[in-house]
Parts: sequence; structure tokens; C-alpha cells
Amino acid sequence: MSKNIGELQKYFAGLNFAQKKEFISNLKQKLETVDSAPHRRLLEECVQAYNAEVRKRNEKAGFAPKPKMPDISPDTFARALATLLYGNNTDIKTRILGKWQREPDEGNFYYIFNDDGTFETNEYEGAPEPDGILRGNFTVGLDKTVLMEPHEKLKFTALMFSQTGDSLIITLKDGMAFEYKKQLTFPTN
Repeated sequence: MSKNIGELQKYFAGLNFAQKKEFISNLKQKLETVDSAPHRRLLEECVQAYNAEVRKRNEKAGFAPKPKMPDISPDTFARALATLLYGNNTDIKTRILGKWQREPDEGNFYYIFNDDGTFETNEYEGAPEPDGILRGNFTVGLDKTVLMEPHEKLKFTALMFSQTGDSLIITLKDGMAFEYKKQLTFPTN
């Protein structure tokens, strides 16, 4: 990471579309071994610019615009993760129960977690189930991770609660993150 940020910004701006994606991927990999706040900000700027270019290309090609990513700062993300992992001793299973839904303008996507350890969602990979809903089971591991089956059809790689617990932030396999708001809570036994 010897180049200064300004030089890297100019370099990124001059790249073609495919090269920009590769640049972002390489920068992400480098930041796994080097802690540099300026380079993390550069990565965020590059991702935003790349996503804006993707939206323009999709609009030009006649595709519907992709749902926008929530505006989550790195600090908010870190606090949410810390709350999830080291929160106020509230059982994760109790906190996750209920219906979680995206904002209506981002699509009618939802997850429902039931007290009996079952879940359902309409956001998954593969052919639709008979009614367009994927159902399965979930458990909370000792390390407070949520394990869901059938995991091979699910689109997400991570989920976490907001600091207040009324938002569930789900990161999809393609790196996009979406915020789901709690709609209702189911009684626990």
C-alpha cells in the first residue's frame, strides 16, 4: 500500500468496468492483512462508485434498479456486531423471533423465525418452492451463530442485530447488505 490515496483514486477512475471490480477485490484482500483507515475509506468510495456504475448500466439496459443498500457506517456496523456477540445477555433465539421485513421499496422480502425453531423466507436461491416460500429449521450455536437448514438455498452469509435490536442486517453472498425491520414478535414459551 505504498501509493497515496489520491493516486489510487485517479488510478481507479481510469479503469474500465471489469478492472474496477478486480481492483476492489484486490483492495479487500490487502485490507485483510493491513489495517489502514484511509484505504478502508478508499474501498468504500470505490464500491459506491462501482455500484453506481452498475445501476447506470442496468437502467440503460432496461433492467429494474437494484434495491439500494442501507446507509450503515463502519462504526454502526461494529457496534451492531459487538451487541450481537457481547450484548446484554439476551438470548439470541429470543431476539431473532418474529417477522423481519425490508422496506417496501426494496422488495417484499422477509424472514420469519418461529419459537419452535422453524423459519420461512421468500428470499432464497434456486427454483421457487410450490408457494414461493422456503421453509426450514434454525438453531443458535454455542458461539451465538444462527445455523439454518437448508443453508445451500439461502442467499445470505451473515446476519446481525442493530444496537437497538429492532433491525436485522443481512449480508448477501454478493456482498450487498440489507436492513430488515422487526414487524411483530411471537410469544416465547
